[in-house]
Amino acid sequence: MALTTVPVPGQTLANSRDQISGNFNVIDVAFQVDHVDYNLTNQGMHNRVSFPTQSMIPTPLAGIVQLYSQVSSITGQPELVFAHQLGSTAPVVARIVEFTSAGWANPGWTRLPSGILLKWHTGISMASLKSLTINLNSDVPGSPNFVSTYAVFPATTSPGANYNNIIGIQTLSHPNVTFAQFGLVNPPAGTTISYLAIGL
Repeated sequence: MALTTVPVPGQTLANSRDQISGNFNVIDVAFQVDHVDYNLTNQGMHNRVSFPTQSMIPTPLAGIVQLYSQVSSITGQPELVFAHQLGSTAPVVARIVEFTSAGWANPGWTRLPSGILLKWHTGISMASLKSLTINLNSDVPGSPNFVSTYAVFPATTSPGANYNNIIGIQTLSHPNVTFAQFGLVNPPAGTTISYLAIGL
């Protein structure tokens, strides 16, 4: 339903009354999309925010940040995107961020609106290994740059073994991280580690 152009030249108020009334009805129906109705408590407030999928990607503008929906090349579904202003000082990979897509498995990942990327992996076996190298870019779309990795100390089937087996990060040389055992003996069977990596 569209608004009617009224009044037109030569048209009296009496002749345009029904069209004006119709225009108010059109406005009321349109207003109720994502808003509480005028005649209800909290009138005028948003009751949700809907983002139609953009077929043309919006162009960044100076002094304006944007939030919109686009079909993701990662999930194939509509996802929310946050775009910094044109000329933003944020790193290039963080200026336009699709932040509702994620890898929900293990290993998994998620990207924050700031552009920061988090990746996690749990239950990595270190049994009888002196060291283990993992490519952090695997399982993550694109070629992210991980700048920091945190290891979780192992849980073993033998509590006393924790005193002799300390596993930590030996090297972080993007995109690889090497976990190493610094104790007196190799980790016993059942030893697992986990990590959280942060990047862009």
